[in-house]
Amino acid sequence: MTARLRRHKEMIIIAIIVVLVLFGWLYRELHPTIVFHSPQESKYLGKVSGTDGSIEKLYIKDHTVKYRLPYIWEWQEDDEVAIFINNYGDVIHKEDLCFWKLDVYLDENNCCLNQRTTEYCYGLRRILQFQTDK
Repeated sequence: MTARLRRHKEMIIIAIIVVLVLFGWLYRELHPTIVFHSPQESKYLGKVSGTDGSIEKLYIKDHTVKYRLPYIWEWQEDDEVAIFINNYGDVIHKEDLCFWKLDVYLDENNCCLNQRTTEYCYGLRRILQFQTDK
């Protein structure tokens, strides 16, 4: 009987660890993300000014650059994120933040060819908006 209880206890501990890792991964993946796709393999791309005024440099690695924005509930009403790249610039305000992922496709000169957004599903957007309205 004790061997059986020990086995169940080990299974419960493993299940708890898996659930915690899954929640950590989901928490990280739910950041709104801007992904720049470039034909260059590695190069300096530009800068991003965050909501707190910090400036981060963007470097292309394996044809892509990912920049994760802060969660929407961490933004104040007047916060904005500014993107500075040669031949492309954008300012994102809190009311513009309705996407989960923004894909920006660039050409050889880092000019924007097109953009594609992946939006939150309706229920998740409603939950996040409810959290920010409090």
